[in-house]
Amino acid sequence: MKIAVLGGDGFVGWPTTLHLSELGHEVHIVDNLSRRWIDTELGVQSLTPMDSIQERCRIWQDITGKKLHFHLLDLAKEFERLKAWLVEHRPDAVIHFAEQRAAPYSMKSDRHKV
Repeated sequence: MKIAVLGGDGFVGWPTTLHLSELGHEVHIVDNLSRRWIDTELGVQSLTPMDSIQERCRIWQDITGKKLHFHLLDLAKEFERLKAWLVEHRPDAVIHFAEQRAAPYSMKSDRHKV
């Protein structure tokens, strides 16, 4: 099956992506990489080192021989691009993990809450 994992670079999305790929599915990661920008803005780092999404996909292919497809797309701001992507790629299934972590922003400032 061709599966789109929205938020596939995230905490839950990445292991799900690897699991589905290992099962033999064609996996497309659709992500805006906001988790990485949020961490940079907040001055925090992941507890485990995190390579770029391109490097992660390359390493996965080197290890398994299976290709992951990455698409940089912001679901909240690029609705027309998302629709066009869906028409072009026609995934059999869509898994939605694309969400914004709210707690760090809600505690930072009024501007960040919005």
